[in-house]
Amino acid sequence: MEKAVVSAGGDLPTAREIRRSKQNIRKILRRLLLVIMVVIIGLFFLSHYEYKKYRHGDEQEFLNKVCQMTGNKNVAVGIMDGNKDVFLNYCGVKGQIVDENTLFELGSTTKAFTGLGILRLEEEGLLNGNDPVTDYIEWFRPTYKGTEARITINDLMNHSSGIPVWTISLIPEGSIGEISLEDTVREIAECQLTHAPGESHVYATINYDILALIIEKVTGQRYEDYISSTILNDAGLTESFFRISDTDRERIVQGEKDGFFLTWSYDAPTYYGNTAAGYLVSNASDLVKWMRYAKINIDYESFPVTDSNDYYAGWHLYPETVHHGGNNPNYGTQIIISRDKEFGVFVLSASDGNVATMIADGIFGMHMGQEVSIGLYCSSHELIDLVFVLCTLLIIYIALLLKYKYKKACLCGAGGILVGMILMPVISHFSYRFLFVWMPFSFVALITALSAFAIWLAIIGLTGVITKRG
Repeated sequence: MEKAVVSAGGDLPTAREIRRSKQNIRKILRRLLLVIMVVIIGLFFLSHYEYKKYRHGDEQEFLNKVCQMTGNKNVAVGIMDGNKDVFLNYCGVKGQIVDENTLFELGSTTKAFTGLGILRLEEEGLLNGNDPVTDYIEWFRPTYKGTEARITINDLMNHSSGIPVWTISLIPEGSIGEISLEDTVREIAECQLTHAPGESHVYATINYDILALIIEKVTGQRYEDYISSTILNDAGLTESFFRISDTDRERIVQGEKDGFFLTWSYDAPTYYGNTAAGYLVSNASDLVKWMRYAKINIDYESFPVTDSNDYYAGWHLYPETVHHGGNNPNYGTQIIISRDKEFGVFVLSASDGNVATMIADGIFGMHMGQEVSIGLYCSSHELIDLVFVLCTLLIIYIALLLKYKYKKACLCGAGGILVGMILMPVISHFSYRFLFVWMPFSFVALITALSAFAIWLAIIGLTGVITKRG
């Protein structure tokens, strides 16, 4: 039988009344969280829908709408249209200008320059695509099913080497002078392949870092010096350069990444050892020159592509187009060139995700006579951000839902969460540091909420066990 505590001020609530009050508060908070999650989902998708049809001549309006929907603040577009150069831009930052001279990181569209460097050396008879990598890097000894594998230069060029996708997480951070290209390649020198070399296409960005090291071994020059003095010089790309240190950021438009339904300024680490796969810096003006140069000087018909692998030398090849996308932690790009028409589009975005691809596809389609609609669209990183935010709220909801009656179960739950968090980077091969760099900012909130929930369960469980023993 519960006793009410009486004081001069009157009766205090009983323990049962306090419990009921707490339960009611928790119930209200849970319902509020459910309402918030439903509202977030509804507003998110409503704000990412556009019904209008866009046609040739609507390119700037289309660009503006996609940027406004996705929160991208800085985008530049270069168009090769016959003998005309057309430039579009969008800037959502007051007092800032984005034009054809604004510099962006290219991400994986850098690979086409590395691929062309290899093709040029092959034309000069300094290497052969069928040569094994060990002819140039003798300590490079990956294995497949316990046996040393023979990876050729062509296997690297078409991403059929068998090197796992997750090896991108092994690329060390650091500027020139702090790390070397060789340091990066040594990280995977004895890795286990996911399939036999040449068997199938599996995109692994580090393939092109290995190609860069081969270029250095053959030419005796640093990769970036060779590409700059040959390909960039020949194509007339006078404003383009490789980002090899943190100080190079000062020349580039500020990059951003998603988080909590907005885009935020973010300075990503420098990965000097990954320069050849993602860190050429350029602008729309230079990249229109590049598309013209590629159209004339690259013989796509000679590329050894198959029905099962349409990739070679930094390009995806299709019957009507060649193209490639690029993503760094805070930049995105997309190039599309028509194979039979004098037309090409290069989109540069100072934000992560696949917005550049959406814009390039739309503009290319308009010029091919198509009606283009945006429809329901959000960038890949916006969608990831939404999932992370909802999962964070869901963790809070579960924390409010549980009654914590069984203390040992709380301890087991805490242990399960912590073990899962420890094993996740081991199983996936993606470290938390890598994920913090590449994922939206909301990933930090999710991990924080999950850790706090595990600690809370552990405290309740330990308190219950200690109290029971006492």
